[in-house]
Amino acid sequence: MDYIIFDLARILRKSGLGVSTREIVDSIQALNLLSANKLNKYAVYNLINATMLKTEWGAGYIQRLVELFLEPDPEIVADHTGVLSLQSSSSREAGGGETGYGRAGNGAAVSLLTEAVLKKDIDLIYAIVKRHNLSLDLLCENRDEALVSFKLQSGWFQVSETIEEYYNQGKISPSDYHCAQESLDLWKNFLVDEFERLQVKNMSRDYLSQVMKQQNPKYINFLDVDDSYFSIMSREVEKLARRLAVRKGRRRKEASQGRININRSIRHAMQTGGVPFKLTKMARKPSKPDICLLCDMSNSVRKFSYFMLLFVYTLQKQYSHIRSFLFVDQLLEATDYFKEQDVSNALETIGRLKGFNLTGFSHYGNVIHQFTAHYLHVLNKNTTVLILGDAKNNWNTVDGSQVLHEIRENAAALYWLNPLKQELWNHSDCIMEKYRPSCTGVYQCANIEQLERFVAEIL
Repeated sequence: MDYIIFDLARILRKSGLGVSTREIVDSIQALNLLSANKLNKYAVYNLINATMLKTEWGAGYIQRLVELFLEPDPEIVADHTGVLSLQSSSSREAGGGETGYGRAGNGAAVSLLTEAVLKKDIDLIYAIVKRHNLSLDLLCENRDEALVSFKLQSGWFQVSETIEEYYNQGKISPSDYHCAQESLDLWKNFLVDEFERLQVKNMSRDYLSQVMKQQNPKYINFLDVDDSYFSIMSREVEKLARRLAVRKGRRRKEASQGRININRSIRHAMQTGGVPFKLTKMARKPSKPDICLLCDMSNSVRKFSYFMLLFVYTLQKQYSHIRSFLFVDQLLEATDYFKEQDVSNALETIGRLKGFNLTGFSHYGNVIHQFTAHYLHVLNKNTTVLILGDAKNNWNTVDGSQVLHEIRENAAALYWLNPLKQELWNHSDCIMEKYRPSCTGVYQCANIEQLERFVAEIL
């Protein structure tokens, strides 16, 4: 077991998770303390999470890693639940013959699978996928191609067509149809997982690290996050903000405790004939700048702006004052809106606000001109301006780059956080390179890890 823990720790490190030597030792010692009758797989997952990852999502992450690392779940392979025996007998009744093979291919009867999909019997679908012996071409690295092949092998397409026929013929209700679509989506997710497992088996340990890194909430793209990870990433952003909220600034002031300042101590000692009766100590002084946020709320970057607003308002104790402006093609100040309620509630109901989206298409030029014309007076040399958006101006001739420098000149600093990959910053209708010269700094900020780096460097 010790060797497995060391292997898992190495993979976790390559996946972007900091695991110290002390935490590895703690994990091994805790495993050795567990009695054999308590050492089930779920206890191990939770123990590794408690000693190495220490996150609310870590146990599931470890389970996923172990399944990829050590082959499918033995409980499914052994068929302790009996679902595969049921599938086999049902397949014969459906006309599959002695082998139990039906039209769905490789032994999965269409009728049984259709019933499982309609009833959302996830255990049965999962078991069939795991026992289906899906094959993957050793040279196949394209997930979409493999997914089509797996759908054919497992009978997904035939079941989907059967569901459509039932619905068109009125044999199932709209609610049953909706439930079936959710089941088919889950089935598809199982096939994606199976592709990743087979890729890990065919390729190297480094590939496994890359797969796990893509599932690490710190590296999931803000723009691509789905519902299953949204709440997890929201809590991770809040945790990052709370850690920073208690961090002191870089400037120092005299204090009763802290680092001794030799120069000031000697200068004070001159007043007592060179005898240092009192040592001068310095402690970090909290830095509390004003923050001015300009947030693009267009559909293409709405999730990114959501996380950035959540981050800043969770961190608000670090700032003297926060002013927020939302925009798509018009500028709307939302400072009072965020003051009146909890940030989570504010973000959930932000769609009710009107006045920042008339056409549905971003117009950075219009917004920048509006801000410089009406809001330069809110800036001072203690204000840090953050523009959050992808800089896509939708081919509008007015881009605002000629007046953007006025914002920087009236503020302490102007930073632009863009969630797009840097190679796309001067591609199509993205004109980030036009805005770069007028900014103190521009940063790619596509995930939590990049947000941490920006904060460590700037804030």
